[in-house]
Amino acid sequence: MKKMMFAALAALVLLLSSCSRPAVPPTAEPGGTPSSAAEAETTGADITTAQPELTESPTAEPAGTEAPATEPAGTEAPATEPPATEIPTTQAPPSPTPSAAPGPLRFTKETYPKVDGATAMYPMSVEIAKSLIGLTDEEATEFIVHHTTANAYYNLIDRTVDVIFVSEPSDDILNRAREAGVTFEMAGIGRDGFVFIVNQDNPVESLTLDEIRKIYTGEITNWKEVGGEDIPILAYQREPNSGSQNLMEKMVMKGLTMTDAPTMIISGMEGLIDAVASYENSRSALGYSIYLYAKDQYVRDSIKFLSVDGVYPTDESIADGSYPLSKIVYAVFRADEPEGSPVRQLVEWLRTPEGQQAVEAGGYVGFEE
Repeated sequence: MKKMMFAALAALVLLLSSCSRPAVPPTAEPGGTPSSAAEAETTGADITTAQPELTESPTAEPAGTEAPATEPAGTEAPATEPPATEIPTTQAPPSPTPSAAPGPLRFTKETYPKVDGATAMYPMSVEIAKSLIGLTDEEATEFIVHHTTANAYYNLIDRTVDVIFVSEPSDDILNRAREAGVTFEMAGIGRDGFVFIVNQDNPVESLTLDEIRKIYTGEITNWKEVGGEDIPILAYQREPNSGSQNLMEKMVMKGLTMTDAPTMIISGMEGLIDAVASYENSRSALGYSIYLYAKDQYVRDSIKFLSVDGVYPTDESIADGSYPLSKIVYAVFRADEPEGSPVRQLVEWLRTPEGQQAVEAGGYVGFEE
């Protein structure tokens, strides 16, 4: 009987205990562990929001929590910083193109101005082309053509060339340009000398400008009158409008009329040098030429230069102007040439240190104002 009463009492206690405990929703224990349920009860947290739900819509959580929860931190930079390729649009403009930027002037064969010039200035013209186009000696020699001083001026007047390397024009050439409505611009680029030559067998070493003028007007006709042998003077001349003849008339004669001696007129610079160098004229001949041409380009051992007014022609005496027949050589172009044109760029370059190196490489003395 006691056992039955004890069993009934235990069953009653168990029943009462079950009725007094609150029910826990099944979803409150995702892990199914008693510790999780107890923690939720003591903190008051809503378990459905505290636990991550991978299937939940993003709108169920604040928008600010999405980036750290769903994307690696390293992917945020492109969204908050400008891409590297955008920098040029917010900084200074890029540097000018090479053609507009200051720097060495360069041409191609197609863009190089058409040039012409005096025979003596041909080597310089070749050196200029080599520097500005990057040609070899052989290529530049084939590319550059000069047609003598007078023809170069005529070609410039007719606009068949763009720029010429010459001495100053004769009065005849200036008149022709005036008739054609053409004005020249002349830029000094180098120095040269006008020289008088005799045969090595001639004992005379020097003449004065006054003696030279008297010889070429016919007042002095024998070498003994100027310290030489008692033999006649054969005074050679160049053809009208040639570069050498123009220099003779302007630098030496200065308005005086030269004697009319048609048999003594020699065509071409080399022709006059050969005439003075020949054996048959050894002691009698007198002529004139361009310093650079006779010194470096058309060399004849049987001729020599004369001093003029006591000064012998050398690079140094021409450079410092002590030689009385020093002269300027020019780049000449038409005055209607547009500003900034290739011609004007070329002429400006010839006055720079690099341009002067090319002028000197061509045998001329550098130019200084």
